[in-house]
Amino acid sequence: MQRTTDRFTSAADGRFQSVTRIGAGGMGIVYAAIDTWTARPVALKMARPVRSGRRAANDQLRQEAAALSLVDDRHVCELHDVVNDAGCVCLVLERLVGESLQARLARGRMSNTELLEVAIQVTIALGAIHSAGLVHQDIKPANIFVTRAGVVKVLDFGIAVRAGEPSGGSATRDHQARPSVLGSPNYVSPERLMRRMADSRSDLFSLGIVLYEMATGVPPFAADTPVEMVLNVLEARPVPVCDLAPDRPRALAALVHSLLARRPEDRCQSAGAVLRQLRAIRRSTDAGAARPRPSAVAA
Repeated sequence: MQRTTDRFTSAADGRFQSVTRIGAGGMGIVYAAIDTWTARPVALKMARPVRSGRRAANDQLRQEAAALSLVDDRHVCELHDVVNDAGCVCLVLERLVGESLQARLARGRMSNTELLEVAIQVTIALGAIHSAGLVHQDIKPANIFVTRAGVVKVLDFGIAVRAGEPSGGSATRDHQARPSVLGSPNYVSPERLMRRMADSRSDLFSLGIVLYEMATGVPPFAADTPVEMVLNVLEARPVPVCDLAPDRPRALAALVHSLLARRPEDRCQSAGAVLRQLRAIRRSTDAGAARPRPSAVAA
């Protein structure tokens, strides 16, 4: 691996070439590279330096790898390998070409067809994640990627946990290195803010926030400060989708608001149930678009 201006200083015996930094988040730095063993483009993810040191950072990435290894679905970013670079754990991931949902939303309004297609694919991914016994805990537009081919991928399992574990736990049975981060306040469910046990319905609440933002262009609990945002999640009622975007299907608006119910038992109870509703809404929307409009009556 060739030296870069960032953190790659050894080469994993020269396996990776053309290493270029392409992004960074709160917990990791991502590079594009070519894997000379397979001749395929890959993404390399390394942890940011943390106060607790290299060991904690490495443990965090191992936990992410453990979570990713449990999920086999085309709508989840694939983990190819885990390697060591100068004592630092590095995830070798599927290289994706396209844009994040966050970038797509920044470009402008989505059509109903595009919105529903993205929503359906994200929900399929959540179904696979939950079937694997995991809760993702960080569903948000920045962690949803739309490839140039239109395939949607869910990314970043850095704070994923097993269902039923504390929401600050790890995806493995090792409880010695639990991440303190909750995720992005804009997309966190009320029960996770209260540090209750991890539950797949928390991911569905986050999905509801993403759907609301796709439908209206604004997040439902936006505020000027993180404290106000938390209070909004716990107490405020979002402006109805139909008030902000009256052209959206009413059934979609109803689904979004059901996902944003504060009590988990008042939401859809599974990704499968959400998926069935989204597919029904798409069928209805497609049928409405295909229906011929009545001819104008001559005066």
